[in-house]
Amino acid sequence: MKKLFHFNSILWLVAIIVLLANKSIASGQTGKRQQFPIPENINKIFQTSCMPCHGNNGGRLPKSRLCFSRWAVYGAAKEKEKASLICSSVRKGKMPPKSVRNSKPKLIPTKEQIDLICNWAESLKSEKKEK
Repeated sequence: MKKLFHFNSILWLVAIIVLLANKSIASGQTGKRQQFPIPENINKIFQTSCMPCHGNNGGRLPKSRLCFSRWAVYGAAKEKEKASLICSSVRKGKMPPKSVRNSKPKLIPTKEQIDLICNWAESLKSEKKEK
């Protein structure tokens, strides 16, 4: 009985640690510094056009491909890769997807906003990882 009590105590402790770690990652409080923080003007576009699906409250599939709430844990190489993919997707009209474009046209970024996103993504390519 005593062994079972200790085993259950350890399971609860592990569960609490995992929950707290997941909460920290989701809120961006990882202690790991973003290599390339998203500039405020770009972040406003993302908040309007992308976060409804690619934020904490978004769907499972969109969040699995890109979750802005986890940007801080991606690391420099992945941040650059994701920024480039974001540019490519919005420039080609793949994001937001057609179904969203039809039902929520206000989420479609303007040409000027797309240019801002792509200029930002391009600028990351020449940035070096800070140590």
